[in-house]
Amino acid sequence: MSEQFEWKEEFSVSVEEIDEQHKKLVGLISRLFAVVSQTQGKKETESIIQELIAYTKYHFSTEEKYFKKFNYKYKDEHIKQHQGFVTKVTALKKKCMEDEIAARFELVDFLEDWLIHHVTGADRKYIKCFTENGLK
Repeated sequence: MSEQFEWKEEFSVSVEEIDEQHKKLVGLISRLFAVVSQTQGKKETESIIQELIAYTKYHFSTEEKYFKKFNYKYKDEHIKQHQGFVTKVTALKKKCMEDEIAARFELVDFLEDWLIHHVTGADRKYIKCFTENGLK
């Protein structure tokens, strides 16, 4: 896990709306890492995790709206990845709230790894479909 998780242009999916949402997610993960690494209060950690879960659901709904609108070929597979993410983060949130410091770092590691691999992997697959249908 890096000291600070930052947006990189290699994460871009060439759709401004989605890139902006990804940047927000990167910022939330970075904030969470700062709180966890300073072993700040459980309440602040819980607040950031709640915000992250809510924003992630909002972001996933944006992508999924375009999957359906453009009849994206891999939509079912991609939606399953989204559902798996929400399930995993919810489970890790519970573990974190039991005040397990190790679980907090596990959550941040998972979020960082998942976002990097999901954005540079699964999300890259929809770029052509989205841009061919006019998203910029």
